[in-house]
Amino acid sequence: MKRILSIVLTFCAGTIASYAQEQTTVLDTLFVVSKSITTRSEVNTGAKIEQIPIELLQINSSRNMAELLAENTSISVKSQGLGANATASFRGASAAQTRVNWNGINITPVMAGIFDFSQMPVFFADQVALYHGANDIKSGTGAVGGSVNINNLPYWDGASHFDLGAEYGSYNTYTAKGYARYGTRRFSGKSRAYYQHSDNDYQYINKVSGLDAFKERRQDASFSMLSAMQELHFRLGDQAFLSSALWYQRGNRMLPQPLGIETTVHERQVEQNLRAYIGYNGYFGASKLEGKIAYIQYGMKYHRWFDNDYFLPTNNLNGSRTVHSSIDFSHSFSPKWLYNTTLTYRHDRAKAEDSREEDPIAGAARDMLAWHHALRYKPIEWLITDGRLMIESIDWQRPVLTYSLGASATILPEMLHLRSSFSYNYRQPTLNELYWHPGGNPHLRPEKGYTYDATLLFKIHPFKAPIDFSAEATGYFMDIDDWILWLPVDETVRSGQSHNQWLWRPQNKRDSRSYGTDLLLKVAYTGEKVRSSLSWSYAFTRAFTRTKQHNDDGALLHQLPYVPRQKWSLRFTLDYARCFLNLQTSYVGVRYITTDQSYFTRPYNVSHLLLGYHYTIGKYAITPQIRIDNLFNTYYESTKYYPMPRRTVLGSLQIRF
Repeated sequence: MKRILSIVLTFCAGTIASYAQEQTTVLDTLFVVSKSITTRSEVNTGAKIEQIPIELLQINSSRNMAELLAENTSISVKSQGLGANATASFRGASAAQTRVNWNGINITPVMAGIFDFSQMPVFFADQVALYHGANDIKSGTGAVGGSVNINNLPYWDGASHFDLGAEYGSYNTYTAKGYARYGTRRFSGKSRAYYQHSDNDYQYINKVSGLDAFKERRQDASFSMLSAMQELHFRLGDQAFLSSALWYQRGNRMLPQPLGIETTVHERQVEQNLRAYIGYNGYFGASKLEGKIAYIQYGMKYHRWFDNDYFLPTNNLNGSRTVHSSIDFSHSFSPKWLYNTTLTYRHDRAKAEDSREEDPIAGAARDMLAWHHALRYKPIEWLITDGRLMIESIDWQRPVLTYSLGASATILPEMLHLRSSFSYNYRQPTLNELYWHPGGNPHLRPEKGYTYDATLLFKIHPFKAPIDFSAEATGYFMDIDDWILWLPVDETVRSGQSHNQWLWRPQNKRDSRSYGTDLLLKVAYTGEKVRSSLSWSYAFTRAFTRTKQHNDDGALLHQLPYVPRQKWSLRFTLDYARCFLNLQTSYVGVRYITTDQSYFTRPYNVSHLLLGYHYTIGKYAITPQIRIDNLFNTYYESTKYYPMPRRTVLGSLQIRF
């Protein structure tokens, strides 16, 4: 252990962007135009980072994050339909092993530990970056598979403008949104408001409930969402600024039943989120100091009722509160050496109440203290080495170490680059897994993940023509040990009396292995009146159980449930004068839903089309557009027995002034 510790401490990496190695004075001017969390600085320099282009955020601003990730990234999204539960996973890991950060703050739900991306509008993100593998260890553990990082940006140019948008389309789906940006050279503010509703009663073909397939409409799938965000940023002289954000969201949705279940039971879920933070950033010569305090509150009300009187309705209340604080210090000793340290404290408190519960349990709480060290070294002009060590204690127990090592090299200047990393991370069991009644298991061990990956990047601007070509190839290998699964067991109930009753109980039962590759090709043309691009991404994932859970285990070496081996996406864009077009098609391969591979979702290919036009009337910039989702009316299921919407047509109008 001492030897490993010495190696890690020697190579630990700084969290300042790699271009800050060039000179110590760079720290003084980092925020002249804008300052946000720099994605390349949050993980080691060799990590695989997938940055979603800003133009994709803009054209998808009325959609949710699940749709954006499913169609435009290499990660796997499992959805139960528009507005229904949707989770994301990296490289064959589980959804619980995906961490979600907002401006550097972990907002993954405290109890469930799984983030529902259908409840996050793209409209509230200025920047979205995906960290693949177990490299995200700066402010705590949990990102065994990877992390989704959503950031907001201040602007210091003093410009002001207002955006108003409305969209209406199939299945009585409508969206209204407003955005205001205002400020001076010393003050920056942004206000956003968003509302969306859908009856979501699309027609589909039912091939399950009868001998012959028949058409029917989706029932109990309506949803509404209201959200607002306020940002305020203040510059304190030339070397420091304060940032703050307040984000409120309320969702009200029905939970649709799977095919084959007669709709005599109805479920409704109402969720509220309040997220707030205040941060400080100061620059002092070759040093940087950052502090942050955040508060997160979550509440959920669940109601289930029946068409008959044979069963009583049930209600469930679920809530949590989180306080997060961190202090971050960076110093550049020379153009070759950068050091960073981050101290993070987090307190979580959660409670659940069930109307049927005769023996309610007290609320659960958790304290987390993490101390992150990083050192980045640039021995020669074309090579940067990077290493990190994070020490974390949960509930003041014995600290646990995680680490990350990486390097990036320039093989051909401005043309060919190589990145490589190795990392170890783990995920603590969630409060649900530990304390859920009945069935929680307080003796669970953390899940542990080891990731190795390498990325080759190539860019070229041939013959000084208005054409750019880029390519990226990543190979990875990942082991996850002590994977937590919910399995049925014959348990003695809390009262101490055995009823020979099968309960679902979480257990450390799986050791998995995954390997694969991600490919990205893009060619772009930029002319005087015409701009166009064609991009293709491909992901291959082989993920399987590498050890037997029992002697008769038939899952050994079989593809893990809901992990497609193949996924690809092709996107074409064209801008001519004031007109624009975006055409995209995505493919997801077969996904097995059982370990013996007897049940599966069929592979599917879905296409989307967007057409629009920009024109100006006085000071008003007006953009009408038409969006057609599922252009060819494909029937498909992302989650088995949950049909996805068929062709959807929506028209929108946006006004900027």
